Amino acid sequence: MTKKIALIADVHGNIEALKNVLKDISERQIDNRDIYCLGDLVGYGPRPDEVIQLIIEKNIHSVLGNYDEAVGFYLPTCGCSIESENDRMKTKNSLSWTVENTSDENKEFLRELEEQISLEIEGYQLLLTHGSPISINDYIYENDLEKQEEIVEVLEEDILVFGHTHYPYYKKVNNKLFINPGSVGRPKDGDNRACYCIVEFGEKIDVEFIRISYDIEKVAKEIEQSELLDVFAQVLRTGRDVK
Repeated sequence: MTKKIALIADVHGNIEALKNVLKDISERQIDNRDIYCLGDLVGYGPRPDEVIQLIIEKNIHSVLGNYDEAVGFYLPTCGCSIESENDRMKTKNSLSWTVENTSDENKEFLRELEEQISLEIEGYQLLLTHGSPISINDYIYENDLEKQEEIVEVLEEDILVFGHTHYPYYKKVNNKLFINPGSVGRPKDGDNRACYCIVEFGEKIDVEFIRISYDIEKVAKEIEQSELLDVFAQVLRTGRDVK
């Protein structure tokens, strides 16, 4: 007997991508109760309210992302990695626009999200968070072995599930499994399709990454017709972060 769950992350206000991903998950006969979201429902994309409402409607478990926190609590910054004045300009534009276009009711929902979820599946202990067990703003990249080893030292669970980087991967480090499902709404790995993953628990753990097509141009044009910066549309088209 095996158990399957679906992991999604970093939707970032992209309702078209989310709808297609959830449709694919449903067609694979995975129940909504077995879908887990690793945060960042909002930011950069044109439909924050619709994304939140769909997550609520489908009763999908979600943790708090750094962008969710910034919008829900009216923080001055999302805590993203800012390396230049251009990055600051992009962050300010996206955050202020998203705050203005997210309802008070949905901001309250974001404020109620937990930073971490612990659960047990088929004898395995999982910790779900947005960035890392240390901080929701912490980036864990696939090749950052030093950071992964530091986390293993404090991680009590068998599996760490997280998002934030928008790069999908899974990796075993000292008998602990790291899983990042990639980004539904804003991939950065060069493949502009929505990304999520399915984890199957049996005698061993199987992780499968799924790429889903959606109407990228529709979302990109909606961004360009809003007061969001056009560069956010280019990220969707290219599947890469545009500097």
